[in-house]
Amino acid sequence: MSGPGSLVGSDEEEQTNYHTPDETGLTKSQKVALIAAWSIVKKDLVTHGRNIFVMFFEEYPQYLDYFDFGGGSAGELGENRSLHAHALNVMNFIGTLIDYGLNDPALLKCSLAKLVRNHRKRNVTKEDVAAVGGVIMRYSLKALEQHKTKTLEEAFGAFLGTVAAAFE
Repeated sequence: MSGPGSLVGSDEEEQTNYHTPDETGLTKSQKVALIAAWSIVKKDLVTHGRNIFVMFFEEYPQYLDYFDFGGGSAGELGENRSLHAHALNVMNFIGTLIDYGLNDPALLKCSLAKLVRNHRKRNVTKEDVAAVGGVIMRYSLKALEQHKTKTLEEAFGAFLGTVAAAFE
């Protein structure tokens, strides 16, 4: 029995809720997949963050001018400690959004609003965020190849889409 006094929803309600996106833009099944995948990635945030940003700057070298990593090519950035520090900040922020924001839409919304405020000062656009988001998704799915599923791919797409949409 389902209703205001019931602690358990009907099987039909559970199925519907499990596959319907909520305020975060993700379904419950996508959240489960993304949280599980991130638990693997977060074991080495510095390496993954560095690799993501090196890949980003190799694909989009025009963005190097937005950062003060001390010059040099995208290939040389792999050893740049300033890049490592920035990458770690980004990866920790993504982890916070995944580990806490996906289960607390209000926290997610506030965190994204702060991200937008900080990046608008630097004229970062939705397209800029989508570009780095695409690299994050491609890199992460490759790094998680053994765990990759359609649900995980959709989860990354929905999550990074939510982040980019905050810049509209």
